[in-house]
Amino acid sequence: MDKTQPTNINVTLVDLNNFAHYPTLSMGLLARYIRDFGFNLKVISPLSNGIKSRKREKVETIIDYYKTRLIFSQLKSIRRLITIAESIPLIKERFLNKGKLYKAVISAIKPDTDLVLISTYNENYSICKKISEYLHKKGIPVIIGGPAFNDLKQVDQFLDITGVSYVIGSEIDNYLGQMLFDFFQEKDITSYPGVYTKGVKKTPNSYIFKELDQLPVPDFTDFAWDKYPNKIIPYMTGRGCSWGKCNFCSDVVLVNGRSYRSQTKEKILSDLKALSKQIDTHIIAFTDLKLNSNIQVWNALIDGLPKIIENPIWFCSVHVDDRNKNGLDFETLKKAKEAGLTRMSFGLETASQRLLDDMKKGTTVAKLDAFVNAAYKAGISLRATMFIGYRGETAQDLKETYEFLLKNQHCFERIKACRFQMYDMTPILDELTPQEREQMFARQINHLYATKDYIKYKKGILKVVNKINSKRLNEAARAFDGVM
Repeated sequence: MDKTQPTNINVTLVDLNNFAHYPTLSMGLLARYIRDFGFNLKVISPLSNGIKSRKREKVETIIDYYKTRLIFSQLKSIRRLITIAESIPLIKERFLNKGKLYKAVISAIKPDTDLVLISTYNENYSICKKISEYLHKKGIPVIIGGPAFNDLKQVDQFLDITGVSYVIGSEIDNYLGQMLFDFFQEKDITSYPGVYTKGVKKTPNSYIFKELDQLPVPDFTDFAWDKYPNKIIPYMTGRGCSWGKCNFCSDVVLVNGRSYRSQTKEKILSDLKALSKQIDTHIIAFTDLKLNSNIQVWNALIDGLPKIIENPIWFCSVHVDDRNKNGLDFETLKKAKEAGLTRMSFGLETASQRLLDDMKKGTTVAKLDAFVNAAYKAGISLRATMFIGYRGETAQDLKETYEFLLKNQHCFERIKACRFQMYDMTPILDELTPQEREQMFARQINHLYATKDYIKYKKGILKVVNKINSKRLNEAARAFDGVM
């Protein structure tokens, strides 16, 4: 087949992500690969079909504080009720608006469709099942892919769905077009890395795409830009995390997070210039796990973005590590602010040095303290994530975190506090002692900790977090309100 010629094969690409305030980056890349190979493509995205995105974070009230108290309860009876509720499809689907999304998807798939591709996470299992079973009755094959499908347990679960021909857990940048052509030629596509089907022996996929400078400019022309709150370019300069050692992190064990790879600074700036023209916007969301993984790229963005995009506005996630030059000192952050860096997110996790060391975070409380104050002084809106309930956590650990937050609360605009959970394939699972394994319940260990001081400091942390989250974002950062 001459791949430059139309194939008259109709492929539909389904995006199930209705959380984001901007398109899913992978959808733009997949669209580019499929079109460039010559297939006719239709993209189904939630916003294009009347499914509004949901704010990830909001201005909190005192009611939210008491809700959080309930969610963080350590009573096993309450934990069990929450776990049961989360596992009931009806409750989950109503919360995530999946019922409406399902109807929008199936109504948008045309009868002459030859193949439906669904990119998903495992949280969308129930809607994938409904869509695939519906399409099976229509005689339309389905291929499901996503970053979590290097976990063979997840692969088996989705392969059991009626109508699913293949499940793919791989970076397909080098071969998607040819693989789809082979599929239509009824060839065995399990010869490609990370492609699984029923009845064929499965082995973990070790393939990693390394030539990131070969990535094309994503194609976002299918998305309903007029329906997004703001036109935000999603872009990733590199895949993986240059640190990559945190024992709880599931991002670095997913398909595209394994090992760190970066595009060159020249390629990145060229892409961003092209995307700014394609979408007609100056707002950028860097979706890298940690944008300061590559200091050369970090500095190039600070120096180069204002030269290629007029008045750029951007946000990113960073890692506060122990490198002497990690790009997070006040002078660098001040320059970044002047270059349009408006909002940052980072993993605080805890302010207990003992727990930071156990987590293998590669940082110190002193560095975290210096960073949050440097960001505040530079005028950058700061968001953090943190845990309560890490293994072996004591009242003293919570006391240290509480005091850190109390002292530095003026530096934060949002904090996402979560119950610590251990996810499949993460290193911490291999580190657990037999006693810790016996104590596990709903991916957590210390759900039974209930000393008087522990509860006191936990309440104190939640109260400070609620106070921080009750503020409106500063005016400069409101383009990203509810985004992260």
